[in-house]
Amino acid sequence: MTPAAQYLITHSFWRHNYDVSTTNKTHLFHVANSSFTPGKPDLTFHRTSDSNGPIVGVCKFRHFSSDCEIGLGDPERPNKMDWEYLHKRGFTKRIYWFHMQLDDGTKQTFTWKRTHSLGSGYENHKLVEETSQTVVAVFSSGGIFSKTTGYLDIYLNLGPRFYLMALISGIALIEKGRRAKQTTAVSGAAAGGGAAGSCC
Repeated sequence: MTPAAQYLITHSFWRHNYDVSTTNKTHLFHVANSSFTPGKPDLTFHRTSDSNGPIVGVCKFRHFSSDCEIGLGDPERPNKMDWEYLHKRGFTKRIYWFHMQLDDGTKQTFTWKRTHSLGSGYENHKLVEETSQTVVAVFSSGGIFSKTTGYLDIYLNLGPRFYLMALISGIALIEKGRRAKQTTAVSGAAAGGGAAGSCC
């Protein structure tokens, strides 16, 4: 199937920030990544090549929860913001879903799931429309040692708001997974160091 839209997602050194472009390298968004600034969104999408341009969307990771708040629009114009929620289903599997109103006025539920049969990377996700079980997008991960985070292929033209929601929620899943792995690695290193110290 020919995608209706394709995005290339790359990351900067140590994956602090992301950039989104078309597959022919036309730059679309710069994604500022913030883990430690209180009150600042975890991911802020700018329609420029840096963090100084207009904001088109944000994502906030909820503390003490696996859910995310996703804002479509600029927080400086709260009356124009649309807030959607990315919810985790269950405790063990990485399955996330959101319910949103599309540009045509209909409301639909979409679910991100891991997939081994679709995509071209080592860790891929598919976005499924729940009522019809139609695969509407696939996020293919990039190489482990590559600056390419992945590719997002969207197969149905459901409007600009859906494109942006799919993009923000897809990058949010990748970033949440990256942070979880980083936390596990730091905890493991600390535990190993403590065990080594106790032997001396």
